[in-house]
Amino acid sequence: MSTIIDAAVSVTLADNGDPATFIWDRFEYVIVGQPRALFTRTAWWRNAESPARIDTELWRVDAVRDDDEPTRYDLRRDADGRWTLAIAWT
Repeated sequence: MSTIIDAAVSVTLADNGDPATFIWDRFEYVIVGQPRALFTRTAWWRNAESPARIDTELWRVDAVRDDDEPTRYDLRRDADGRWTLAIAWT
C-alpha cells in the first residue's frame, strides 16, 4: 500500500550522486541499502507548453528515522533541482 505525500524535502547526496539522507517534517531520514533510479516519461503532449524535460527522475529508497524499521519512499527531483517526497510505501 502507498501513501501520497508530495512534500518538499531537503536531500543530501553521496559522493556518487545518489541520495544519502533527506529531511522531512524536521526529522532526518538516513537512506540504507542501494537507492534505485527510476525514470518515467511525462505525457508532454497533453500540456499546452513544452516541459523543461520529458522524463521524471524518481529515486526509490529505503530509509530509517532514528532506530525505526526501514520504510520505502519515492523521492522525485524536479527539473529545477528541487526534491519532493512523493510516496511512502507501507
